[in-house]
Amino acid sequence: RSAKVEIVDFTYNPDPVQVETGGKVIWQNMDSAPHTATADDGSFDTGTLEEGKLKSETFKGPGTYTYFCEIHPTMHGTVEVVE
Repeated sequence: RSAKVEIVDFTYNPDPVQVETGGKVIWQNMDSAPHTATADDGSFDTGTLEEGKLKSETFKGPGTYTYFCEIHPTMHGTVEVVE
C-alpha cells in the first residue's frame, strides 16, 4: 500500500497523490536540483533529496496533507489519505 511521487521539472507528479490510511508515500527526486517534501503543518519532512534519492512517509490518519519544497517554495503538492 504505497504510492510514488516523482519530482520532475520542479513539480510533484502525481499531484494530488492518493493513498489509503496507513499507506506510504514515496518521493523520488528525478531533477538535478535538490528538493524537499515538507508538510505545511510540519507533520512530515523528507529532508533534502538529491538527484535520484528517495524518502517515504507513512500516513496514519485520513485527511488532506499539503506540502511544499523548502528550497523552492513555489512548489506545492497534496497527499489525500482515504479510509
